[in-house]
Amino acid sequence: VLLHERKMMFNLGLRFPEYFKDYNGMTGKIEDVNPNILLNESYFNGLFTYGLSDNFNIYGIVPIVNIHHYSPMIFKEGVGLGDIKIGGDYQLVKLKENNPDYAMSIEIKFSFPTGQYDDLTASDYPTGRGNYGIGFFLNSVHMFNTANFLWTAYYDYRTDYNGIQSGDETGLFLIMQHPFNTSFGNFGIEYGSHLYYKFADEKGGIDLPNSEDYSVDFYLGGWYEYLDDFYFHFGVPHSLYQNGEFFTKYQIIVQFDYLIN
Repeated sequence: VLLHERKMMFNLGLRFPEYFKDYNGMTGKIEDVNPNILLNESYFNGLFTYGLSDNFNIYGIVPIVNIHHYSPMIFKEGVGLGDIKIGGDYQLVKLKENNPDYAMSIEIKFSFPTGQYDDLTASDYPTGRGNYGIGFFLNSVHMFNTANFLWTAYYDYRTDYNGIQSGDETGLFLIMQHPFNTSFGNFGIEYGSHLYYKFADEKGGIDLPNSEDYSVDFYLGGWYEYLDDFYFHFGVPHSLYQNGEFFTKYQIIVQFDYLIN
């Protein structure tokens, strides 16, 4: 559901992954994280959305990356700006006042290689992908008497960088929400799944090893709405199955939304 004309919203998202298993560059396999290796990662996204009309919103995303990987042999660090994104969201089907049960929008998002990816030293971890991307999204919400069902299907096309063709990504989000309206504010719980598949990177028409990625994630979270202007979201996605391995990681996600009238 889009913002109304000339409405604005600011979102601050924070994401903290915690790894049970990770790729081992020495063996070429995903293995249990060595207790002597410390993987500290945090991601911050500032999102600003503006309603050009009731049917069309534009937005921009500014990400900040903070990555530190430590081991007795290796120290790698990536801190700074990630890949900036801008996009637009157009309402195909609006909620009707006499039958508010269904809405759908189509979205396009452009990604720019503003994160550090080249001129890296042995201790530098990239903060971006180094290529341009175009994402296409179809978003929908179905509202029932006591619950809402949301889904998003997407395809993310990525360009090449220094002769390497980055693999595209496609996926699906499925979320079920249960809202509870009280005199202290509006609460809700939500749960669902994220499924994605990233094709392998290519160089000279040959797939690069260990560049393919796929996962089935389960999500559990909730939100609190205060005075129709401020929203607090939290959630814990857990990777149930990734690249042939079970339970590879979980993430803590927190997001603050502020509607500017």
